Amino acid sequence: MSGDTPPDGTTPPDGKPPGSKETPADGKSWWRRDHPWLTGIATGIISGVLVSFYLSATGQATLTAVRHHLVRPSCSDPQWLLQVPDNQVSANAYYVQTDTIPGYGEYHRPGYTIDGDLGTSWLQFWPSPTSKLGKGSSDYIEWTFPQRYNVRLICIVDGWTEDNITYENTFPISAATVYAATSEIPPANGLPGPSEACPSSTPHFKDYLGKNGLVSSAVQWQPIKFHCLTADIVLHIDNASEANRPHPPSGVKLYGWQKPLTGISEVRFYYCPNFLCLLPTN
Repeated sequence: MSGDTPPDGTTPPDGKPPGSKETPADGKSWWRRDHPWLTGIATGIISGVLVSFYLSATGQATLTAVRHHLVRPSCSDPQWLLQVPDNQVSANAYYVQTDTIPGYGEYHRPGYTIDGDLGTSWLQFWPSPTSKLGKGSSDYIEWTFPQRYNVRLICIVDGWTEDNITYENTFPISAATVYAATSEIPPANGLPGPSEACPSSTPHFKDYLGKNGLVSSAVQWQPIKFHCLTADIVLHIDNASEANRPHPPSGVKLYGWQKPLTGISEVRFYYCPNFLCLLPTN
């Protein structure tokens, strides 16, 4: 009789007949039984990675994209797009002006477009001495980032929207050309050079001052379709809306003449996380 079989012929204590081999399933059970700490560590690491990803901005964007994959981003609901933080955006412009509207008299620097305050604005007089040059004029504002972002949507609040008085006495931009620029240093005159890698956008904006002189919801985010991996974006003013406004406007007084002001109150830039950039946005 084999030495593996008890003398009485009963089944061994482990419940396996003599000569049987350990199966893969038995091996897994043995591994989990004898190394539970390794299983716990692996489970903890995987859980930690998943939780960290879920709580990150990219994780939240991914979850939103999965839930709303058929809904395109908009200014009211950017969906899976993430906003470039305002504190990572710098702004400059060729023209900057102080208004002479009674009771205001504020200096409208470019940085006011990224301060998160809809009551402030960047303004320049209109038309400017270079406006006659058309697309080559210095009527622009430029925003730069410390790194390149795949920008898919730009949203602006047009005009000076602090209140009805400021909106009525300044011209909102009616048409613009928005493009990615190549130079980081503003030129002495004219425009920053455009990037050949990305197409420009030519948005038209709505004026919320009606014929009756009443303002209807001036604080509205208006979209600009955009698609470019860039760290430098320029908005060139092509035209401004003077409809239903006082003549002469009380925007600013220069050399004894009243001149209107035009510009924008706020801007936001939205970009797609790398692996979500294949989803349609425009």
